[in-house]
Amino acid sequence: MRLKKDNTINIIIVLLIFSAVVLRIVAIPNSNPDMVVYNLPWYQELHERGIDKALGTNFSNYTPPYTYLLALATFTYGLISPLTAIKLIPICFDLLGVIFVYKIVKLKYQHGNLPPLAAAIYFAAPTVILNSAYWGQADSIYTSALLVCLYFLMTEKPLFSMLALGAAFSVKAQAVFLLPFLGVMALRKRIHWLYLGVAPLIYLIAILPVVLLGRPFADALLIYARQSDTFNLLSMNAPNIYNLFRREWYSIVLPFGFAITVVATLVWMYTTWQATAELSGKYIILIAFISTALIPYLLPKMHDRYFYPADVFSILLAFYWPSLWFMPILYQLSSGGAISVFLFNTNSLFPTYGFLLNTLAIAIALRTQRTIEHREVTNQAISSVLPWLAAILVQIVLFGLSLNFLLTPSFIRIEYAMPYMSKTTSLTKSERFQQALQTVVYLGSDQGTRFLKRLKFDNNIPVFNGHEIALLDEAKKSIQNAMAIWYISLAIGVSLSLLAWAENWLPRLCYGISRGGWLAMGLSIILGLTVIINPTSPIESIQSIDTLLQLFPAVFWRDSFLFLCLFTGGSGFLLTRIQNGV
Repeated sequence: MRLKKDNTINIIIVLLIFSAVVLRIVAIPNSNPDMVVYNLPWYQELHERGIDKALGTNFSNYTPPYTYLLALATFTYGLISPLTAIKLIPICFDLLGVIFVYKIVKLKYQHGNLPPLAAAIYFAAPTVILNSAYWGQADSIYTSALLVCLYFLMTEKPLFSMLALGAAFSVKAQAVFLLPFLGVMALRKRIHWLYLGVAPLIYLIAILPVVLLGRPFADALLIYARQSDTFNLLSMNAPNIYNLFRREWYSIVLPFGFAITVVATLVWMYTTWQATAELSGKYIILIAFISTALIPYLLPKMHDRYFYPADVFSILLAFYWPSLWFMPILYQLSSGGAISVFLFNTNSLFPTYGFLLNTLAIAIALRTQRTIEHREVTNQAISSVLPWLAAILVQIVLFGLSLNFLLTPSFIRIEYAMPYMSKTTSLTKSERFQQALQTVVYLGSDQGTRFLKRLKFDNNIPVFNGHEIALLDEAKKSIQNAMAIWYISLAIGVSLSLLAWAENWLPRLCYGISRGGWLAMGLSIILGLTVIINPTSPIESIQSIDTLLQLFPAVFWRDSFLFLCLFTGGSGFLLTRIQNGV
């Protein structure tokens, strides 16, 4: 029976390797915008100007070690195409990754065919193939070095581990995703503090050749600082929460995102440092994975492929924790969906779905960590903040839900079916309903102001003049901001719920939701009384806008605000029934 099982695994290994090789061969000829704009021109610069002259300038926005590899690729000029030569660089490092995935899993399974199975799964992983053979990116270069770093750390060779970290950081700054894990290892005496200086030293040695060739030292040293200013976006299709933020919020959200990342990372490091769990292979793999997954999850300015190390480390996790076999699948779906937006122009919502999958995966990993550390008592200072966050989120979520309904054709139909609405305007019933419906559609969609300019009454007179269009455009921007805040609040609510589950904070979360329900009821009563006492207050700013008042008279606004109050207050009352468990 055992022999039959081994034969089945061997067949799977052969099929995976065969598939991985075939898919790479098929993928290599495909180009992409990154190749056309960056990699191929760098290759041509090295070939045409000469390696020594080109390396002495800042012709590339990548670090010198990558350009060294690119320079080596130019020696194949005339033998293979430049596109193939460039892509063979990361493919070679895929093979290095295969070796060290095998060696790391071999530390747990000394006998049997699970180590080659793990290596084959890594080699055939869709995100690995797409990243190197199809996209031609350098993520496999630094990630394979991180695998080397992890292997030597697990075999208690910290100096070699830090040398590998230095090599990884010399290629891509994203190697720092492993730093929180390495910091914990240093705090727990697995790495000598002096060894932490090896990585920056390796970086200095790596940039020395281009400096000797004439490139200014500061220019080579600070290349990562220049890279950070390339795109002023909170997210480049990265499957994290910053996908939900509007571009205009960049300067406001960025410092808060960095601050939250620093605080959350330090809390995780401190908790892990204080844990009494033995530094076994299982535990090391778990916290190494959490480090590579948590940092790009928390940080703004991440790209779609920055979860690549987590994709790879999740495979190791599945073999060290068989109960977490599904984690690589979650990351293949999350990262694969995110990079497909750029590579294949797929649905732009894929990174948002990926964020939800990442949230679930990180929560499961944190809960697993808490279980192995036998932590029943959680950080009370942090858990005490949770109820207040939940209470605030409840207000935003309920308000957003009611606003969503107000912007639907269903509400317009219900409202304009009321008998008193026919007495509020000189427009015909058909004109009033159709134009009001079109206006609401505009407010809740991505349509431009040209949509409003095309609207005309039955007598071919434009519905809105320029001032009214400008007013509606401002209203639309406010609604878009409100809806973005609602989406973000929902996302944070999901994240907090999973975090509460992971850290045993569910009673505190339920208490916060209940508190939020009471607050929602109170605010709804106050707002409702205000509207009843002064029903014209919501439209004072548009009293002189005749068309808008005909389409949306005072009674419409009154009913809208009363609905908002009733829905929010009623929903809040239901939430107060949640048992807080405290």
